Amino acid sequence: MIGAKADLHVHSKYSDRPSEWILRRIGAPECFVEPLEVYRRAKAAGMDFVTISDHNCIEGALEIAHFDDAFISNEVTTYFPEDGCKVHFLVTAIDEEQFRMIEELRPDIYELRDYVLREGILHSVAHPFFRVNRRLTPLHVEKLLLLFNTFEGLNGSRDRRASQLVNVIFRNLTPEWIDRAAERHGIEPHGPEPWNKRFTGGSDDHSGMYVGSAYTATPSAADLGEFLAHLRSGHHDLGGRAGTSLRLAHSFYVIGYQYYRERFGETSRGGPDLIGEIFERLVGTAERRQVGVGQKVRGAIGRATSRRRFNETEARLLQDLASLAREMEEKERDRSASQDALTFERASRLAHLVGFGFVERLLENLRDGRIFDALQNFASLAPVALGIAPYLASFSTQHKDETFLQDVAGHFPCSSWYRFKRGGTGWVTDTFSDVNGVAKMIQILGAEAAAAGENLEVLSCEAGGPLFSWRTNFQPIGAFSVPEYELQRMAFPPFLEVLEHIERQDYSELLISTPGPMGLLALLAARLLGLRTVGIYHTDFPAYVRHYTQNEGLVDVTWSFMRWFYEQMDLVLVPSEAYRQELLAAGFRPQQLEILRRGVDVDRFRSEKRSESFWRRFSPRGDCTRVIYVGRLSEEKNLALLCEEFTRLGEECGAELYLIGDGPDRGRLQERFRRDDRIRFTGFLDGQALAVAYASADLFVFPSETDTFGNVVLEAQASGLPTIVSTVGGPRELVVAGETGEVVDCSAPGPLAAAIRALLEDDERRRQMGRRAEISAQQHQWSQVLASLLESVRGPRRTEPDVSPKEMERLRRFAFSVDAAKRDELVTASR
Repeated sequence: MIGAKADLHVHSKYSDRPSEWILRRIGAPECFVEPLEVYRRAKAAGMDFVTISDHNCIEGALEIAHFDDAFISNEVTTYFPEDGCKVHFLVTAIDEEQFRMIEELRPDIYELRDYVLREGILHSVAHPFFRVNRRLTPLHVEKLLLLFNTFEGLNGSRDRRASQLVNVIFRNLTPEWIDRAAERHGIEPHGPEPWNKRFTGGSDDHSGMYVGSAYTATPSAADLGEFLAHLRSGHHDLGGRAGTSLRLAHSFYVIGYQYYRERFGETSRGGPDLIGEIFERLVGTAERRQVGVGQKVRGAIGRATSRRRFNETEARLLQDLASLAREMEEKERDRSASQDALTFERASRLAHLVGFGFVERLLENLRDGRIFDALQNFASLAPVALGIAPYLASFSTQHKDETFLQDVAGHFPCSSWYRFKRGGTGWVTDTFSDVNGVAKMIQILGAEAAAAGENLEVLSCEAGGPLFSWRTNFQPIGAFSVPEYELQRMAFPPFLEVLEHIERQDYSELLISTPGPMGLLALLAARLLGLRTVGIYHTDFPAYVRHYTQNEGLVDVTWSFMRWFYEQMDLVLVPSEAYRQELLAAGFRPQQLEILRRGVDVDRFRSEKRSESFWRRFSPRGDCTRVIYVGRLSEEKNLALLCEEFTRLGEECGAELYLIGDGPDRGRLQERFRRDDRIRFTGFLDGQALAVAYASADLFVFPSETDTFGNVVLEAQASGLPTIVSTVGGPRELVVAGETGEVVDCSAPGPLAAAIRALLEDDERRRQMGRRAEISAQQHQWSQVLASLLESVRGPRRTEPDVSPKEMERLRRFAFSVDAAKRDELVTASR
């Protein structure tokens, strides 16, 4: 039999001083809900008894106090007088005289505690791990545990992680711990068993949308007196659901819309108000009207354009909104989903569509040199801000205390296993299916991690691509070209969806591979959610910019961006000592940099796969020496120099050059060197064909001066090939000059041709180098790279305590996502 319920933490319009920055920013009060509406919604949510606990006032509770099932409560802001640390404290079933005394005493938490104990006032420490003014520390938590015996163990507005820790820690105290803490702080605990804490639940609702979503449950109560008697005797526990970011954001929308409507009226002069219609659409009120928002917005456009002329940006914005409204109405017509989910989808679609349109128009104007038009485009970001601000605010609010929660969990032995989130690692990348070393590395290590049972998920954003259980791909809103590299298209990610996914997966840390849109989004997510970040410096973008533009000003701008991006990481992994030194010279801290070598599949790439007949499909020549390059055919790879040097060697060298791969420079290279039939273009090779191509060649040349590592060099070495690389970049650290290959100057003609000629003319030396290269490659297996990567990424988690399965199960009893019915059954059965 389910007992009685009451939401002991809920607000009305009299809570008018907001604690959330987004509401303070726009000057909105914390709540607009009428007290009678709170009462009505509490009863509709199944609450047997009703109260209102506004901040430091009881006007709202007094307005419903005439109901037989209602009582007066208050959320008190009190302070530790020694340092001003704020604490929110719920007092329940008080009268007006008690409220006046509480107001007088609340500046001192010690005096307040003595008073409520003396008066026998029901009380509970609200959201005990929420840092109201950022002064709360683990030592304050110890003091609270000595001062009070009842705590809010479930807050319906706050993320479940704080509730989990409250329950894990506060339900596992011991008499010995209480004695030590009392001696340490000089505070006498209250009651015969101060280690046995009691718990309440409350929605902490400010919008009227979630009254009763969390509550306090007791055995059955015939009337209010019996219910309060259960509370006084400790026969109660919490029930309901913890909060989520989507729910908090929806509350922000509702409060923001109520504030907008109160301040500006429901309609502006001359017709419907566009911002108001957007608000209505997002919070779901417009869909209940006879005329859909799509019709209203389109009508507003017609009437507005008849009154005045719009500039191009405004007109496009209005058309985008009308189109989006129509699309959403059609999509939602026969759909059932929670209001939180619908609001999130609407806000996402609005922000994504208008945001991508802004980026497209901005780049178009910048390419055409229309700077003024580019600046005008920023006006179109208003709906984007309206769409995303409540979500950014809610993500930040829910996770702003993550570092504090880690400190608290580490402070109490029973919760050390919960110090870090348990969702594993999210690996974020802007490239996955492309033909490049970054994508290849991520694919290989993602598969290795899955095979090893490691909790690692790759997050990408591209149209299509291979499906893997360890990869989540987000469909891009669109794609745009990178200036000066028009063939390179970048995906515009559905940023709110990505943020929500990262939060929902509860990652412990984010590994960020690229400084593109997905990488920037991951950096934002980490800041909002309090996550550790590890970046991988895969690509030398300043070198790329220098090669393509020959503009040192742009190189400096690129360096500034790269420093800004990677300096925000907790750790940056670099592929070689050369790049570690380069980043140190650029101002990075030594302790922020670690070297992460890459690996090679030595089972796939090996000399035994050599086939003398492999090249017949590409060339009629029989017995000759094959020189190969493998990789992207693009300008920064320095392939024009390679082809020129090979042509200079002439027919007498008795060799062919094979360029294996594809890319934007292929057509230009083929046209330029079409007269030399010894230079062959195979196109893209993969799988077994690529492995056989390596093994069937005689010499590998990689003239790039912009690569940070060069995985293809390792693949060639594992296949038994001597390698020639540039003196600039990361690949030179893979080659022992004169032993496994040669390291030569590739900045000008001459040295490269000489090195190729020398090895072509000495078969025995070339074969010896190949054998030594193959042995060297054995030290770079991917399993070793994965182990090194995870050790670096996990950082502090490397020292997590071991927990026995039995102990883990005991702790997990209280790290819950609360189920209301089961909690009611638990409360009733245990009393």
